Amino acid sequence: MLDLHCHILPEVDDGAASLDEALAMARLCVADGITHIAATPHCNRAWPFYRPDILPRVAAFNAELAKAEVPLTILPGSEIQLTSVRDYHADFEAGRFCHLGDGREFTLLEFSWNGRKYPPGTEAAQLVAWLRKQGMTPIVAHPERHEFFRDEPARLKALTDTGAWLQITVDSLLGNHGEAPRVAGKEMLGTYGEAVLATDAHNLRRCSGLSLGYAWVREHLGAGRADDLRARSDHILAQLLAV
Repeated sequence: MLDLHCHILPEVDDGAASLDEALAMARLCVADGITHIAATPHCNRAWPFYRPDILPRVAAFNAELAKAEVPLTILPGSEIQLTSVRDYHADFEAGRFCHLGDGREFTLLEFSWNGRKYPPGTEAAQLVAWLRKQGMTPIVAHPERHEFFRDEPARLKALTDTGAWLQITVDSLLGNHGEAPRVAGKEMLGTYGEAVLATDAHNLRRCSGLSLGYAWVREHLGAGRADDLRARSDHILAQLLAV
């Protein structure tokens, strides 16, 4: 299984605070059946981690996993927050971003937690359309946790209508982020076909794995939807490994 959103790289952002914690998270993930993780440190104004910062850290952590005999492969990536459409275009075209798998197929796109900073008008949807023209599929990180997507579903529909996929977090479905994200996560999985599950794990307290998420979907939305989500994730993994 692939986990495409995980803050497992040690001592980078608000994720794993040490190598020991990162290795412990890795062991939990392996026990859950996860074989590959796209390490996705934040790329925002507080934690501006770009491709040159991420690639050597991924290589170093893979070496530590091998040394510890943990059968897990870490792929590069980042959680890129959209703070300015103009700045995003500039960084993208300069090759500064580390997309999922360090490729040009999929990218993890986060929006500001402050709804007042959401791009005005149709700028966000236009960026999604532009990314699709570059051959890339943007995956919107944890939309179920954003109040402005829950209160104004037209914003999210505008993104999916122009080609964005959604990443729903397992902890949201389990109620670990509160009732509103749990309800929204279920609704979004029922409404938008092109979605994937991920852990957004940050530490040992936020490391629920993927199996519980697929089991939750199977129970609440049916086996077909669970199988579809797993197949979509497997497709992403195949694309990332082909880079």
